[in-house]
Amino acid sequence: MRTRNGLLRLLLLMLVPATARPQEASFEDLTVENWARQVGFSPDPWPDGIGPGQVLDASNRSLAGAMIPAGLDQWIDRLGLALNLAPYRPMHPSEGYVRATREGASRVQVRQTGPKDYRTKAVQGYQAGLPFPAPRDGLQVAYNAAYAWQGDDARLWFEALWIRARSGIWRSEEWVWEAIHRVMHRTDLPPLPDLGVLARDDIQYASIAVARRPEDRRQVAALLTRYERPLDQVGFAFLPSMRRDLKMLSGTPGVTWNQSDMLWEDIRGYSGHPEWYDWTLTGRATILAPMHAGVPLGPKVRQVLQGEGPGPFNPRILWEPRPVYVLEGRPKMDTALSPHPYGRVVLYVDAESFLVPLKVVWDRKGRLWKVVLHAWNDSPDPRRVPPPLSLAIALDLRRDRATVFLPRLSESNVGLRVSDVTEARLRALSP
Repeated sequence: MRTRNGLLRLLLLMLVPATARPQEASFEDLTVENWARQVGFSPDPWPDGIGPGQVLDASNRSLAGAMIPAGLDQWIDRLGLALNLAPYRPMHPSEGYVRATREGASRVQVRQTGPKDYRTKAVQGYQAGLPFPAPRDGLQVAYNAAYAWQGDDARLWFEALWIRARSGIWRSEEWVWEAIHRVMHRTDLPPLPDLGVLARDDIQYASIAVARRPEDRRQVAALLTRYERPLDQVGFAFLPSMRRDLKMLSGTPGVTWNQSDMLWEDIRGYSGHPEWYDWTLTGRATILAPMHAGVPLGPKVRQVLQGEGPGPFNPRILWEPRPVYVLEGRPKMDTALSPHPYGRVVLYVDAESFLVPLKVVWDRKGRLWKVVLHAWNDSPDPRRVPPPLSLAIALDLRRDRATVFLPRLSESNVGLRVSDVTEARLRALSP
């Protein structure tokens, strides 16, 4: 009977598309301690001639071979980026996130959506944690990145710099941003599993961002919400000069953040819904990435740009070998009336944290265009608090310019409430 049941199960699995099947691997013994071994995979060893403590630049970067992907090689060769090498260090999420993964991963299913079907949720059965600890295709990796552990909420005080290779910084702004990343699917902060009043409206994410300078933008504020379903992000912008808030759409695919080199969907590598792209998992790799970057946050954070290289956007941060999934995406929301500027993107998704340290972009004609880099610092308490975002750079390789985001303060799981992300709070923030 056991053999017959096994054959029947095998036949049923053959008839069901792979992306619709529940996960077969068991993660019942998953813990914080064994997370990197069970969920991730080991990075390749250092190539001969390079290792921790050395600096990799245009003179010796060929020694790193495939650890330097396309785009990053041009940043090094043409624009003088230098990489301070550091040893690999494993990563794991919080105990609450691990517990949620252990209890819920076997129930999660996902189906591929068609080229025009980008408004239908593709995942089912997801409650919290990592949806697919053993991802088998591109859409599963994309969902892992979408639900990667970044805490239930966060507060970020950052400076945005617009930089040209020849003339340096020509514009700067300062913003304070507070976000509830997990209105639902919470793992770290009560109430669990969701913040009822917002979750009942199908809201997955809510945030408020307020400009601190320059003076002509001071107290401009925006309230943004994102739905659990793959709909456009909506919100309100408060304009002090008009003394009113205006409803708006934001985060729309292909639209830039604040006229910068960073699209809304480039934030944290990819911040759109997984359904908005066709994803292909092209393989696994080991690349150099700043997952324990060592950026000294605070009022002097600009000093991180005074790196080993000669260029104006060459951060002095630590790079280590990281195991990654190589995820290729092509935008679905691309029409003759509303063309998407990207033709193809490649996300290098960290195999332990499922954060995205590196994104490479090609335009609609197939030309290499941009590199989007994100860096994280060490977590102050890895069992409870995620690694803080410490740097983000969107580099335009065609125009030799970049937008650089430098946090003065970066913290997570701070205990934001629903009342912190409302229209009433938006209005109260302006004098």
